[in-house]
Amino acid sequence: MALNGHGSSDAYHPSNADMGSTITQRGFKITTRKLPILKAAPIEQMTSELGIAPPEMIFGDNSVSIEHIASGWSINFNTFEALNKVDKTGTTMLQVAHSKEWQSTRQEKHQGITEVVKPFDWSYTTDYMGSLSPGNRLFTPTLSSIPLELLKRPDPILFFDEVMLYEDEMADNGITMLSCKIRVMPARLLLLCRFFMRLDNVLFRLRDTRLYIDFSTCQVIREYVAKEENYEAIRLKLAESREDALAQMRDPNRLSELLPVRRAQYAFLRPFSQSPQTFAVTQTAENLPVAKKVRQISLSGPVNSSASTINGLHPQTAQQSPSRKLAQEFRKRAPEITETYVAYGVSEALVKECAKQADYSIPQAKEKGMEVPKTQDGEDLGVGTGWWYEEMGLTPTFNTWAQITFLHMYLLTVRIRCFPAAHTPTWNQHMINHFSYLAEERMVRVHNIQARMVRNKYLKDLFVQWRGLTAGYDEGLVKGDAVLAAAVWRNVCKADENVDLENLGMVVAYMRSVLSALDTMDDSAVATGDVVFGSPGSEAALVKQRSKMMDLEITSEIQSPVVL
Repeated sequence: MALNGHGSSDAYHPSNADMGSTITQRGFKITTRKLPILKAAPIEQMTSELGIAPPEMIFGDNSVSIEHIASGWSINFNTFEALNKVDKTGTTMLQVAHSKEWQSTRQEKHQGITEVVKPFDWSYTTDYMGSLSPGNRLFTPTLSSIPLELLKRPDPILFFDEVMLYEDEMADNGITMLSCKIRVMPARLLLLCRFFMRLDNVLFRLRDTRLYIDFSTCQVIREYVAKEENYEAIRLKLAESREDALAQMRDPNRLSELLPVRRAQYAFLRPFSQSPQTFAVTQTAENLPVAKKVRQISLSGPVNSSASTINGLHPQTAQQSPSRKLAQEFRKRAPEITETYVAYGVSEALVKECAKQADYSIPQAKEKGMEVPKTQDGEDLGVGTGWWYEEMGLTPTFNTWAQITFLHMYLLTVRIRCFPAAHTPTWNQHMINHFSYLAEERMVRVHNIQARMVRNKYLKDLFVQWRGLTAGYDEGLVKGDAVLAAAVWRNVCKADENVDLENLGMVVAYMRSVLSALDTMDDSAVATGDVVFGSPGSEAALVKQRSKMMDLEITSEIQSPVVL
């Protein structure tokens, strides 16, 4: 049990399978550890120690720790201590009242909901503020808050990580989760440990613990803010603002702006003695060449390798801000530390660019009582513009959008494979993660799929499709355009026998053209995210040209037909 901020000596101890990622900055050592969900044996051990059943998804080996090396002071954020702060007595009547209200809103839909109401807080609400090591100095109450004006500065970020501690879907009627985010700048760091709960038609709740450290003064400030409001009040506020209520209700950052503060407290530590230790990185940094000037490239149409100007922007004249130059220098000196943060942000922009290529909408879904049109296969039928819909003749559906997005993601993935071997898996994982976020958001916003279990099923199917089409497109790149066209036909065109072969040829030529353009970009240029895709229609002239092979006499060696 965490008592007065200290961790107990008999608490559950996670394994040491992975010591995590570490950065040391001006006398402070910051470590994050992320491992998979606990297996059965550790869960049983933790359950025995806690005295309550843990959440559905529990990351018991995950943690974030900060240590002041000179003084030995340290604070740790971990799953066990957070859950140990959950009310285990069942005497918190507010929680029980909400569980009854939750049950009444579901009526006969979820008959087993009474099983959730156990003699502990079934929402896993925690006011966890971190665990101090035994013997450490304690926080002292203060009226001073975190200096937000300093955090708003465009300082380069040396290290960033997000660590999930636990999550529970509350029988598919909401979500409760606890996570930590930390970012380290040259002069300071900020950690956010956030508990978020959404109980559909009942309640929103946030419990935020922020830890701020100023490296120059060794000042440590801890801020704890509890926010809460009933579900209907927030829904009405979002309706008045004409925002997409369903999407906003899933965004803790947006909800934080709407929820009223129920409790706030601030504390600080008296400054430590100054330490002469300077910036050091625990991992081995690779000696990379100085990053070249940022440039933007439009990936549309054939590439002229001799051209000095691409998309109207000359590579030698592209301007960089001082902060961006400094960030690139840090990335060059400490790539293992910065790569995760760079990959997370840039891959998000790249995936969004891929998703734009076949965007669509369903106007009927925005009108109450309107029936959404369906395809012959039962898919929601939308309205889309652009080459893929107007020229290729594809149907504006979720599946079409996903397949065209996948096609563009694949082209980027081929280029990312050329990154340093240690970085490629990080970029690939972030690409898939961001696609999953976009796909799930589209399911809710455009198709009104509220059941999380249904969304998860679709996401799993999409992941399987991604693995399959990657193999198909890889085979096409190696074996030739006919095989590549067959892969596009199967995935994008759903094996439609009436497909326009000329348009199919444009897609294949477009893929080759984009890959050629990406090949002209160095790694640092790709890693800025300045990629803009064009249209397969730009390949029309090339596809319409008569191949010289068509004028050759057919012999037994070349007469095998190509079946698409």
